[in-house]
Amino acid sequence: MKILVIGSGGREHALAWALRKRASQSLELFCAPGNAGIAEICECVPIGATDVTGLAAFSEHAKTDLTIVGPEAPLAAGIVDAFEQRSLRIVGPGTKAVRLESSKAFAKDFMRRHHIPTPRYRIASSAGEVNEILQSGEFGDEDASVVIKADGLAAGKGTTVTSHRDEAKKAIERELQRDPGRVLLEEFIEGWEATFMATVSSGRIQWIMPVFQDYKPALDDDTGPNTGGMGCYSPVPTVTPSLVAKVEKTILAPTVAALEESGAHFQGVLNLNAIVRQGTENPFVLEFNARFGDPEGQGTMALVDGGLADHLCSIADDSQNPPVPQCQASACVLIVLASRGYPTSQSIGDKVTIRPIPNKSITVLHAGTATGPNGELVTSGGRVINVVATAPTVELARREAYSVITSSVWFEGMHYRADIGTAWPRQRNLQAPHT
Repeated sequence: MKILVIGSGGREHALAWALRKRASQSLELFCAPGNAGIAEICECVPIGATDVTGLAAFSEHAKTDLTIVGPEAPLAAGIVDAFEQRSLRIVGPGTKAVRLESSKAFAKDFMRRHHIPTPRYRIASSAGEVNEILQSGEFGDEDASVVIKADGLAAGKGTTVTSHRDEAKKAIERELQRDPGRVLLEEFIEGWEATFMATVSSGRIQWIMPVFQDYKPALDDDTGPNTGGMGCYSPVPTVTPSLVAKVEKTILAPTVAALEESGAHFQGVLNLNAIVRQGTENPFVLEFNARFGDPEGQGTMALVDGGLADHLCSIADDSQNPPVPQCQASACVLIVLASRGYPTSQSIGDKVTIRPIPNKSITVLHAGTATGPNGELVTSGGRVINVVATAPTVELARREAYSVITSSVWFEGMHYRADIGTAWPRQRNLQAPHT
């Protein structure tokens, strides 16, 4: 079997690693464009992730059996439509369905029409319109919490939780400057968050993956600016079987059904960032993604024991009853090691040292690495390395993961959170504005 993975981060390294590790047949792996770590386990192809024409031509020439899209940008650029026009098998939704991720305004209006639980919201297209909404009292008084969101793709950094009107206005100005057009104002719900990922085909939820809780703020205790994700863990103690069933019944299944009804067929991975209101098991949609999460996807890949390739092939074929992957009944903790200055800036070209780790329950995934001019491993992005550990409990996995940082994995200016997998359940933070 020949498989092409599109992307260059930790999620794509995890996908390639899981496919290679658990391959039940001869497997030829390609990644475009990949990174230094991915190059150790498959052939990297120098084609950009959003070069839809180039990727389709390569897949056709290489006669790939399956393409897996990692990041959101190629999906928004229409890669699935382009591949399907050439009868190339690919996992992911087409442009009609991917709007669920690429436009938060579209997603919010879609959920309101189809009665899918999500916080109250308003959409504004100018500072004047925003001021009218804020002054109306719809979102409370000046000291009330309001969530500000960019409408388009923002790499996980387009959400700001504010605790005062002045913070809200600054966040709105920032988002209107970054992506002129529309900004969302959303009701703040006090509660805790979790990520539910599920594969979808033939108009049905097929596989609900292990549920993770991720850490977006850059600093300990959920302070500092928002990032693409500083780590995650599973299982989440507050995620009960009844909550998972409720999420499927009230959010995931109705969303897929509504997409089908509206002519936006979805096959691929539906990724739900949900908030559960404090003291209840009432989940609300904060946002949808149309692909594996990052870093939650990496955690899932660490728990997959087999059957991933067969499952994803069946999803791409829009099968009604695909074989479901097997997963370990283990805990998982993932810690992101970021470069100096992340997320507001990044340090590129710093030498990365990775020493052999004898513990097979610990995996090092490359997220932002490259090969330097002298053949050495160097940083090439904001999030550089993911350290992933599995163990019988979250605390044991946490200890294992942290035990190798600095001793086995190190680079100049390395930054990471020290509290991944702690403080259960974590409440939404209001101590500092997130960007």
